[in-house]
Amino acid sequence: MKRRFLALVGMDRAGTRLEAEARSWDAGEEGERRTKALLVPLAREGWEMLHDRRIPGAHSANVDHVVVAPSGRAFLVDSKLWHGRARVRVLGGQLAHGSVGKVKEIDTVLFETRLTERALGTTVTPLIAMHVAPVDGGGFIVRGVPVVPADRLVELLRRNAGRPDPVRARVLAERALRVLPRYVE
Repeated sequence: MKRRFLALVGMDRAGTRLEAEARSWDAGEEGERRTKALLVPLAREGWEMLHDRRIPGAHSANVDHVVVAPSGRAFLVDSKLWHGRARVRVLGGQLAHGSVGKVKEIDTVLFETRLTERALGTTVTPLIAMHVAPVDGGGFIVRGVPVVPADRLVELLRRNAGRPDPVRARVLAERALRVLPRYVE
C-alpha cells in the first residue's frame, strides 16, 4: 500500500515504471484480443490463424498473429492499442504517435517478420493494426510496413490474399503450427 501511494505521488520511480509497464502489457493484450475477434470472419472463409506465437531465434519476442490466406500467402499482424488523444502518423519518415517517435515498434515488427520468414521458409508480409488511435490518411506505409486502422485490417488482408492455392495454404499452415509454438510466459 505504501509503495502504491509513493508511486502515485511520484516518489517511487521504480513503482511508477512498473505500473506503466503493467498498463502497457494490459493494452497490448487488449489490442491482441480485439484483433483476434476481427479475424474471425476470415477463419470461416478458410484462412488459418495462429495467435500469440513464439518465434524460433527470439529470446522474448512473440508474434501477435500469423495469418495464412487460402492462397498460402502469410501475414504477420502486430496489434497496437494506443490512446486516441493523438494521431498515428509518419513524422520525419518514421512512425509516430502524436509527436512521440515510435521507431522501435517498426524495428520490432521487421525483426519478428525476418525470424518468422526464416522459420516458415517463405515470404511474410507485416502489418500493424491500430486500435483506438486515429491513423492519418486511413493508413500508410512506413519502412515497408503498412499501418492501418484495425477496422480496415480484414479488407486489406482480403485484397492482398492472392489466388487460392489450397494445397500450398494447408502445407504452410501445418508448418506454422509445428514451428511457431504458443507463447507462454
